[in-house]
Amino acid sequence: MRLKQVSLAAALSLVAGLTTATVGLAGSAVYADDAAALPLSGYAHLVVDRAHQRVFVSQGAGSTGIVVTDLSGTPITTVAGEQGATGLALSPDGGTLYAALADGGAIAAIDTATLTETARWSTGAGSSPLSVAVAGGRVWYGYTAGGKGGIGSVDPSAPAPTAIPQPALSQWTTAPLLATGGDVLAAEEPQGNLSHVATFGVASGTASVKADTLVYGGTATGLAVTGDGTRLLLAAPQQLALRAYRSTDLAAADPAAYFTGGSGSAPGSVAVDTDGTVAVAGTSGVYLYAGTNNLAENHLTLPSGTVAPDGLEWGADGTTLYAVTKDSAGGYSLNVLGAPKLTDSELALRHPQYAVPTERYTVSGSLSTRGLLPAGAALKVTRDGTALPDTTLGADGTFTFTDLRQDEGAYTYQVAYAGDATHRPTTASLVVNVAKLPTDVVGTDITSANPGSVVFTGRLTAQLGLGTFPQGTTVQVARRDESTQQTVPLGSVPVDPATLGFTVVDAPGAAGLFTYVLTYAGDATHQPSESGTSIMVAAYAPALTLNAPATAVRGAALSFGGKLGDGPYAAGRTVTVSRKDAAHSTPVTWTTPVATDGTITAKDTPDVGGANTYTVTYPGDASHQAATAVATVQVSRAATALAVTSSAPSYAYGATATVTAHLGTTYNGRTVSLYATPYGVAKTLVTTGTVDAYGNLRATYKVTRNTTFTASFAGDYRYAPATATRAVNGYVKIATALGGYYTSTTYSGITYRVFHKSVKPTVTATVTPTKAGQCERFQVQRYYSAAWHTLTTSGCYALSSTSSAKAQLTLTNPLNQKFRVRSEYERSTKDLGNVSTWGGWLYFVVRT
Repeated sequence: MRLKQVSLAAALSLVAGLTTATVGLAGSAVYADDAAALPLSGYAHLVVDRAHQRVFVSQGAGSTGIVVTDLSGTPITTVAGEQGATGLALSPDGGTLYAALADGGAIAAIDTATLTETARWSTGAGSSPLSVAVAGGRVWYGYTAGGKGGIGSVDPSAPAPTAIPQPALSQWTTAPLLATGGDVLAAEEPQGNLSHVATFGVASGTASVKADTLVYGGTATGLAVTGDGTRLLLAAPQQLALRAYRSTDLAAADPAAYFTGGSGSAPGSVAVDTDGTVAVAGTSGVYLYAGTNNLAENHLTLPSGTVAPDGLEWGADGTTLYAVTKDSAGGYSLNVLGAPKLTDSELALRHPQYAVPTERYTVSGSLSTRGLLPAGAALKVTRDGTALPDTTLGADGTFTFTDLRQDEGAYTYQVAYAGDATHRPTTASLVVNVAKLPTDVVGTDITSANPGSVVFTGRLTAQLGLGTFPQGTTVQVARRDESTQQTVPLGSVPVDPATLGFTVVDAPGAAGLFTYVLTYAGDATHQPSESGTSIMVAAYAPALTLNAPATAVRGAALSFGGKLGDGPYAAGRTVTVSRKDAAHSTPVTWTTPVATDGTITAKDTPDVGGANTYTVTYPGDASHQAATAVATVQVSRAATALAVTSSAPSYAYGATATVTAHLGTTYNGRTVSLYATPYGVAKTLVTTGTVDAYGNLRATYKVTRNTTFTASFAGDYRYAPATATRAVNGYVKIATALGGYYTSTTYSGITYRVFHKSVKPTVTATVTPTKAGQCERFQVQRYYSAAWHTLTTSGCYALSSTSSAKAQLTLTNPLNQKFRVRSEYERSTKDLGNVSTWGGWLYFVVRT
């Protein structure tokens, strides 16, 4: 794109980006910072008169003239006397320029050839016309009068043209902004963050309402109607994008928005060319759209400043766009954009995955542009200036081409796109370094590493896993003994072309540290490589197994066998056999030979019963590590008698039991242990000691519940361990108490409680240990005929949570009679801790 500017030749700043490839741009969206300065006190509107090669610029309220320049922006003259010229419009034939004079209260007609005013039509006293548009044979203007806005029109072909207000064209609060296109007149005024917009059909010269409503807008500074009259474009800085509406009903058009750079971009100018190209400007520059395509074809920024509100205009030649910009100092410039519709295009080339001699490689690339891609376009390809076959741009904007080089080196490729009617040409270049791929040959997993067998796998790889290795590729292997520094060649091993793996098998015959040197010679596409894999070859760790019997007879000959693995073994090798038993804290040891195949036979005659532990140890040799195995043989022992008795079968709660253990004949052990296991309580040791001359060991123990006594003999050298048990019962403790008596007396040495005949005695029984929920019974007897006779035995009373039960006694003719009462704890099947228990008698009498 060219930027025509006063006093300077056209200048263009090229921008190129580099990633993995060199890219090319045919043009840039950034323009030189010198522009045609305009002698303006302010800016209002811009009109291009292509026929007379002129540009008209109005300066708004407070000004006195319209500035005229040539098409490059060079000032020509100023049309003076045009007070407050604001809105401008050309007649359909281009012969007349109409100007809305905000300060003059009139519409002026200026001959574009002579630059003289030919007519002026008053819009009324106190009116202030701000905008003007031509359609339907009339000049339409928007004005204010009496604090309100309105629309008026002038028929310049009338014998006596007059500016006539049109009161029927909606109600406006301020002078509306006007635009026309395709016999459609559009008007807009701000309504807060919205815009009041109306459209009118004016083909007949009389305005008829098409639509009248509020739309997304604000304080619009740019308004345009497309050439076919179907769409209305509204540029309001409060919005994020240029808004588009259907002129028939002011509903959102498709597309509904043309973006100008996102939040804060403040779209303020819009211009539509005859081919439908939309130019919209905001704070982030000028965006160009191809009609209804809302993907921007171009984005232009102008260093001379920011495009002024309503500062865009097409030049009627189908190619040129004019923009008035304002810089930070308040100065205005005219920018003439010679070819803004041509879209910038960019080529990017990407390196092939790899490029090696004798193998064909592929260079890929892409062409990016705003708008539609030139799919199918031919791209010219050269290598170091030599032409290669063309490549074709795909529908997605990508392309590829291939090449093959026999020799290593750096080759420069250039791809060129010639451009077309809508895209600029571009080129890109890329240097491809053709070189053999670096390789790496390494050992990976070790399967075995002993003197008789070293086996490990390896892998041959190319850089990043690229390239392929042909069938028949091999790796040379050599073994270096690190202790002697002697190297032995082992020949070559084949490389599997599918997995790139190989296997090395060797038998060094000795232990030690060995380095296996792996060498790959390289080929036409791969560099040679070499590496070393160090392996510590350890002596065999033989398994030693024993097959000793589980039991043996004391004093009888015992023989068992064993086997050392990883034979053969040199003559004269032995193993050490040791035996540990109850009589020997220090083991008894001897040696036995090892056969060539590793077989071992151990012989012994054990004279101590119980566990005899045999440990067989091989000390190791130059090729074998030490090995140890253990076997335990249970040697027979005689049985002895052991019994346990108690002083009674049952005991009151807390009574002391005497327990006696009796041990029969033994060899060298006379110690017995006595244990007590109360029901529900852990087993505890009562005593341990040596039995007396009669074989007895006694102990005492307080019984509170059913208890099992256990006597234990640990055994000795010739007699086996033994145990015996004795179970005894434990009674509960019952505490019984009478309630309700008033005194006590004694008969025959027995204490009696004395009750009034009007009182019913109560009896309470409490059981220890706690037996909550269990059964308690009460029995009452009466003394007569020189004997006690049972009157009643109650049913079951459930013991409370405090393990107690209470009963009330009802007596018949009790006066001066003797009674006694007791209670019984009756064990249920759930209670295994104690047995049923009767409590003691309580005696009482009844008096008046």
